[in-house]
Amino acid sequence: MAEWTQLELSLPTVIKRHVEGSRGVIDYVPPPWADFNPQEVLGKDAYSIDIISNGTLLENRKLGNKAYCILGSMDDCDLVYKNQLVSRKHLVIQLNRYGSLLLYDLGSTHGTTLNHVRIEPNKYYILNTGDQIRIGRRGTTSRTYIICGPEDADQPQEEATAESKPKKKAKTLAEKDDQEIMDKVKKATAADYYDTNLYFDEWDDYFDREQTKEENRTKRKQKTHTAASLRVDLKRLCQEEVDTLNRWYDILKQAKEEGLVQEDGAKTKPDTLVKKIQRKGLSEDRTKFQEKINQIREDIDYHKKLLRLTRTS
Repeated sequence: MAEWTQLELSLPTVIKRHVEGSRGVIDYVPPPWADFNPQEVLGKDAYSIDIISNGTLLENRKLGNKAYCILGSMDDCDLVYKNQLVSRKHLVIQLNRYGSLLLYDLGSTHGTTLNHVRIEPNKYYILNTGDQIRIGRRGTTSRTYIICGPEDADQPQEEATAESKPKKKAKTLAEKDDQEIMDKVKKATAADYYDTNLYFDEWDDYFDREQTKEENRTKRKQKTHTAASLRVDLKRLCQEEVDTLNRWYDILKQAKEEGLVQEDGAKTKPDTLVKKIQRKGLSEDRTKFQEKINQIREDIDYHKKLLRLTRTS
């Protein structure tokens, strides 16, 4: 198992104190799954962010070769926003290994909104092209950050719509033909049945048409699967991976609060019986989540291979 695939026992955030006893600043520590070369993931495609203030475009900031960028009021942030509602390290925009951008609020004081909906802190949210990020509640700050990038994010829906239209038309024509044949069969008399071959010819044509229609339906299903639904399935699987990571970090955060996971350099105390049981439970949870996320990632890789095959065919 590659090191980056293993669920870590550390959260993506850490408190850095420049002076002993000070409040400190929450900083972002990229998890192992976020340690990679962005160019290998994006290739020629690249994300950028439109920074808009009161309807005026201030800047289009390229994300460049960094796998993540931090927005905050401190000068060392990638996106600096000097505003009293902006925390020193406010939020992170993180690229994952599958080419998706993730939004992560670093427990900021006034929060972050995504498409006018406030997000929970310390959780990852998948971003799509055109998504709008704002600081604080709506109307409290003037800047909007709009995600710009690869324009194939909405392709699954368009492809699915394009595939569904001809299918609906073909189905209507086939039903019309079938209905005409069945009407003739119902109206046929006994004499027609025994004295002519017309009934048998049309009945044979009916079954031949049914077989052909079923073959065409199967081909259409395969085509839809390889073209449109693969992207939809990939989007669903990527969301499942993010949801699994968020649930694991929730468990890990609670475990840290209960003292089940020791901070680096912290003095260890002898475990009580309760602590031993709790640590065992945490280890079992980690194993379950590891198995689940491994399966999700295998499914993602499988679907991406299929998608590459459809592009070359």
